Amino acid sequence: MLREVASTFDRAIVSPAGRRPRVDLAREQHARYARALAGAGYQVEVIAADDAHPDCVFIEDTAVIIGEKAVITNPGARERRGEVGPVAAALQAVLPLAQIDAPGTLDGGDVMVMGETVFVGRSRRTNEAGIAQLAEVARSQGMTVAVVPVREVLHLKSAVLPVSDNTVVVTPGTVDESLLTDLMIVHEADHERHAFSALRLSSGDVLVTSSAPDTAKSLEAPGITAIAVDVSEIQAADGGLTCMSILIEG
Repeated sequence: MLREVASTFDRAIVSPAGRRPRVDLAREQHARYARALAGAGYQVEVIAADDAHPDCVFIEDTAVIIGEKAVITNPGARERRGEVGPVAAALQAVLPLAQIDAPGTLDGGDVMVMGETVFVGRSRRTNEAGIAQLAEVARSQGMTVAVVPVREVLHLKSAVLPVSDNTVVVTPGTVDESLLTDLMIVHEADHERHAFSALRLSSGDVLVTSSAPDTAKSLEAPGITAIAVDVSEIQAADGGLTCMSILIEG
């Protein structure tokens, strides 16, 4: 499930050091991303953009799939909470829903499912109350939650990217790596810091950002097939490859 790029995307929330993304180029890159998912065998459903919410292309932050449930989030940025409704309506047709309620906040970018473990980033956007509510849903699905505080990044998956069932790429210094229990860790190259993002596909292939070729090359040793895509304008708004989709497997 994807969401179109709003015509107001150049007003998306960006870090102080960031630049404003170019809407037309972002739309071209988003279309190529959608084609890559279709080519990997996914049935791509696209929800219309809402120009009142410039960040709405980052659909992952509004819902996460935990077992057989879709958890509808309460985004940490108040101005993004209006993005949730259309996504919840679309997901309700295919999965039972659970809801994160205030005072809990949760962004989907802070949630990383690895087997039966749900790693959750404690960040500026995801608080303890939101994590506690997510943990209740995880328990109902026979899963456990591991909390990973993050630093210097927006979300857990800004710095910890799954590339296989047991391998993640980590930006050094952003998390306590001892909390990534039972996972093999590959480090992002220092000269590509914060440039790498990845989206693991059901085929076993991985989409990777073309902006970090050396980090992507290091994945060859674990036997991962990396497919480079250019999402420069998505990255300009602090986004990455996981942010733009909700993948429903099976």
